[in-house]
Amino acid sequence: MQHATDPTDQASTARAFVSLAETLQKAADAVRHDPATACCCIERAAALLREVQARHAMLDEPPVRAKQSGLARWQFNRIVAHIDSNIDRSLRMRDLAQLIDLSASHFARAFRQRAGTSPRSFVLERRVTRAKMLMRTTDMPLSEIALACGLSDQAHLSRIFRRSTGVTPNAWRRDRRDREKQGTAAAAPGIAGSIESRPDF
Repeated sequence: MQHATDPTDQASTARAFVSLAETLQKAADAVRHDPATACCCIERAAALLREVQARHAMLDEPPVRAKQSGLARWQFNRIVAHIDSNIDRSLRMRDLAQLIDLSASHFARAFRQRAGTSPRSFVLERRVTRAKMLMRTTDMPLSEIALACGLSDQAHLSRIFRRSTGVTPNAWRRDRRDREKQGTAAAAPGIAGSIESRPDF
């Protein structure tokens, strides 16, 4: 197991903090004129912090646990943080395996043992989760959301989204907005009533 204070790990951590600072600066620059970009930057920054945390948590568990019950907690957390911080890119299994010094075949078996699903399926679900967040919090067109989630185009997004949720992205977004409108309308009478019953001073 690689020690958290090894020179290689220190350099990797330093690069992560540089990337974190750049990402947060980009979010600060975009927060007023481009909230969608700012939101994505903040998500990426959070994922980078989780990756650094997972990297240094490797001392908490002995390496034998990875052989006994799939990936150790620190290994799994590091992989998930890397996936989340690079969800807009192509993610190959051999690259994920190299993050924790495993072969691709060993990684695939250990990951499934820990997560209950294959690395590929897990990554696709994280892409769907990111797409839901962007559809819920931004007005980005689906074609841009697809790219922000590491998918080739809107058709690709629609295929994996429907496979995961049973509905298309457009239908899911429309349903969410309808629910929000109904919630706002239901809350409005109570707010109005409390204002009308308030005494004048």
